[in-house]
Amino acid sequence: MKQSYVLLGSLAMAIVLTFLSPFFQPSHVSADVSAAFDSEDAIIPQKIVSTSKEEQVNHIIYDRDQIIGVLIDQDKLDALLANAYEQSYQVDYPDTKLGLGEDIHIVDEISFFIYEDKDEEILDYINENQLFSVEAHKIEFSNGEVMYVKNLDDFVAARDAFALNFIDQESYELLNAGKETAELGEYQYGTRVMDAAFKEDMSVTRGLAPISKIAKNEEEALKIISYGYDAETEYYTTQEYDTVQGIAWLNHLSIQHLLALNSEVLASENQLLKVGTELNVTSINSPIHFEVIKENQVEEIVYPNETLIVYDDTLREGVEFIETEQELGRENVRYQETFVNGQSTGSGKKLSSVITKQPVREVKRVGTKVYPHIGSGHFRWPVEVASITCSWYCYSGHAATDVQNRYNFWGQVLASDRGTVVTNSFDYVGGYYMIIDHNNGYQTYYGHMSSPGFYSPGTVVQQGEPIGNIGMTGYATGPHVHFEIRYNGVRLDPETLVGL
Repeated sequence: MKQSYVLLGSLAMAIVLTFLSPFFQPSHVSADVSAAFDSEDAIIPQKIVSTSKEEQVNHIIYDRDQIIGVLIDQDKLDALLANAYEQSYQVDYPDTKLGLGEDIHIVDEISFFIYEDKDEEILDYINENQLFSVEAHKIEFSNGEVMYVKNLDDFVAARDAFALNFIDQESYELLNAGKETAELGEYQYGTRVMDAAFKEDMSVTRGLAPISKIAKNEEEALKIISYGYDAETEYYTTQEYDTVQGIAWLNHLSIQHLLALNSEVLASENQLLKVGTELNVTSINSPIHFEVIKENQVEEIVYPNETLIVYDDTLREGVEFIETEQELGRENVRYQETFVNGQSTGSGKKLSSVITKQPVREVKRVGTKVYPHIGSGHFRWPVEVASITCSWYCYSGHAATDVQNRYNFWGQVLASDRGTVVTNSFDYVGGYYMIIDHNNGYQTYYGHMSSPGFYSPGTVVQQGEPIGNIGMTGYATGPHVHFEIRYNGVRLDPETLVGL
């Protein structure tokens, strides 16, 4: 009897071990993944219906980090892709293939679990949400950016159109042909393009992409090149006294790009604008960068050395007169300037200069050694290599001239004429600013300096003497000097007085 019990016990143990043995096999599926299929976390919930003694390959489909479900028969997915291509994509994208969307990926996991078959629901979800990618030309740039186009010719045409926002057609064609543009004559003022090219290299392959990311024509390709994917168009409605220059300045656009964006309504930068006109002012946010190197020849003022003071002890204290009048000189200067996508890099350099008229230094005879503090009445720009970024009334209320040092955005601010510092202060509009009284009815104002001016009120400064540094404090969108000339409290247009 005892031997019978032992036999029965051994038989029962064998049955138990046989039944439980699959659960003692090593599993290749993490507990977290397995639990997700048996819960509401998956988009298509699936239960574990049984276990297997042999390893099973489960095709787990993800939409980003969210599990859609476990696909049992992958052949059904291949059939879905083939059918969807034939019915919806073959006409527009012939001789290519269809794949899953860029956020859809399949992970093959090995386990001993067998899940309930919900292939039809999973495939319906993929089809209804159009989670597909189409094979197209994949253009990869050396900076890591990628774009897709249906036709490569559309990309080439769009790339050229993008470049023509920043360079004229003739120069672009000459440089692409390996030729040079015509050099400027000795007295020929203006600009020529020395060199131009895209900074990024590119390679073209075939790749899968969502149809929403594939440029189907030249217009769509140009929009992607200009603004990237998912760009939102921005508009500006013109107001009274608006100018093309002012609108470009307010919206951080080059005049050339603003004209290109609105070619149907804008013919030139000097065009008079009708109030209420809606203009496209979308800023460039391109995945690629077109660099243009320009040579610019201009006539510039050559300022004489500071006034020569001749002390004359035959004249009583306080008596002074101009013995030799100041005369401004002129010179022809060539600069090299680099632009990227239409914006200056601020890293230009002087190539050459030829003086065409020598300046004449002012000689002042005075009867004492008291430093003169009365202005000469002759004004200079408050920066070297002055470039006007916003003229007198370039937008409503702008009764001043904004000037920038073309080749040193953060350079020095210079006194426009000699005089006495009366204000060195700060406010939320002008930022750090200084006012100089020239003691002859004139005052000059210098705004947006990077820090407080160098001198306290009461200090006498000379014409051309550094009084601070260019900045963009207060209400300013870029480094420049907000420059005003006032006569008896009335603001005057600086462009009509400087250099006289």
